[in-house]
Amino acid sequence: MTVPENPSKVLEAQLAHRPDVAPAIQQHRDELEKRKIEDSLRHKIDHRPTAESLIEQNILRDPKVAPSLQRQQHELERHLLQDALEHKIQERPDPSQLIEQGILTEEEVPK
Repeated sequence: MTVPENPSKVLEAQLAHRPDVAPAIQQHRDELEKRKIEDSLRHKIDHRPTAESLIEQNILRDPKVAPSLQRQQHELERHLLQDALEHKIQERPDPSQLIEQGILTEEEVPK
């Protein structure tokens, strides 16, 4: 004999199809189920994170910028960062200059 995964669900399904179960009991069960859902939703709403914490976690964008412009702002910031990094890479000294300054030795030069 196997035990069902959720015996209360099985019992509930069996009782739902029995005509001899009083309609008042079925109605009360339905009301309790609705209350349970309402309580669950109320709990989730009461404990949802604040907008500030969602911004800190990079889930929400800056609310000061219109939603229609947020993607363009993000892309612009990304391109500015990319340009700055490319500029720094181009300005990076080559290995011979680093050897002259005593930062690298001949053995440390990448080949």
